[in-house]
Amino acid sequence: MDIAEVGRYWKHLRVPFQLLLSPLFLWGAFLSAAEPDARLWSGFVAFHGFLYTGITAYNSSYDRDEGPVGGMLRPPPVPTGLRTLAWVMMGIGTVLAACVALPFLGIYLTIMAMGVAYSHPRVRWKAHPVASALTVLIGQGALGFLGGWVAAAGTLHTAWSDRGLWGMLSAAGTTLGMYPLTQIYQIEEDMRRGDRTLTVVLGPAGALRLGQACLVCAAVCAVIVVARTMTAVDTMLIGGAYLLILWQVERFTRDYQRGKHTGATAFRAVMRLNATVAAGFVLFIALHVLRRL
Repeated sequence: MDIAEVGRYWKHLRVPFQLLLSPLFLWGAFLSAAEPDARLWSGFVAFHGFLYTGITAYNSSYDRDEGPVGGMLRPPPVPTGLRTLAWVMMGIGTVLAACVALPFLGIYLTIMAMGVAYSHPRVRWKAHPVASALTVLIGQGALGFLGGWVAAAGTLHTAWSDRGLWGMLSAAGTTLGMYPLTQIYQIEEDMRRGDRTLTVVLGPAGALRLGQACLVCAAVCAVIVVARTMTAVDTMLIGGAYLLILWQVERFTRDYQRGKHTGATAFRAVMRLNATVAAGFVLFIALHVLRRL
């Protein structure tokens, strides 16, 4: 296997793109109020280093995208062994997840099963608007948050507190709210494959409006949990952050409708927005964790 072949395998894992999901995990860990330890970081690596990369590679092995896809503007050809690598990555992550906590392993395996069902031709949840939306809402959002909570706290039952429930709803709503943005630049390929995603069924404008509604709900949940557990300044920061996100999504929507965002330009705009949102939330969490130490 030459260097170019190795590079194709690596690119299809899309590791930098997986890190954009890290605020969901870290939000759960942070709201659990547990002290960061080796168990937390083992869980983080299991999710972002093996689970998400494996699911992404598994999806790529079936989709064989030629145009922009999350994290890659120009996807390279799919290597013949990519699906095998995907199973290996998810398998390694399973072993690591089992070392974190039993509830964490259950969450890991549930996300993995949902990810496989999302892509496999016999099930192909991605081809159905409701199933694909629920996969993102529950699999990435709610369970991503719970994974962080359990990795930090070592238990699941504490997550059913008001703090945990409002936090989980904010994570799930944010994930579904951002989802239509990542489908905009894939709409032509999705239609060609027969995948009826939210963006295909509702149209770009309708899907983006639904995403904005989800973001509003997520903002309300986030403000509630922060107002109950942190300071007034923190509450204003979180509220202001969501207002900025909504403003950016509205700006993107208007530019898209005017024809300013197509293909590569839409991809770059969405990736910039996702990266900015992720960095902002990670910074917010990191500053609070440092203040605790």
